[in-house]
Amino acid sequence: MSSGGGSSTLGGCGGPSGSGSGSGGVGGGGLGGGGGGPCGACKFLRRKCVSECIFAPYFDSEQGAAHFAAVHKVFGASNVSKLLLQIPAHKRLDAVVTICYEAQARLRDPVYGCVAHIFALQQQVYMHPSIHHIPMDRVKSPC
Repeated sequence: MSSGGGSSTLGGCGGPSGSGSGSGGVGGGGLGGGGGGPCGACKFLRRKCVSECIFAPYFDSEQGAAHFAAVHKVFGASNVSKLLLQIPAHKRLDAVVTICYEAQARLRDPVYGCVAHIFALQQQVYMHPSIHHIPMDRVKSPC
């Protein structure tokens, strides 16, 4: 997933793996005051979407409201807005994707959130016998 300046909107708030993010939401109606209506966040919050709206580049007007609902319920719009303002613009898209993923995970599992998914993936790795034979020096680090 690229964080190309934070200009693409999230049609579907997919996880960090990129599933569902950026599809169907680029351009058209995501930007406040662009003639296409309010962004998904402002639509959900029932407020006027201004051109400086911090959420507009990331939540489109069609699917964005549904995905923003999870973010608002878990973290609160004000908290997310303050957080995004502290993050450099070129890193905000990655932050929004991560926030959306964690919010949806928290709604599914209020206790463990996305950690439950991490545990499940670790268990799959542990249970899969062929993975144990891969030398660790051949495994690429994501960093």
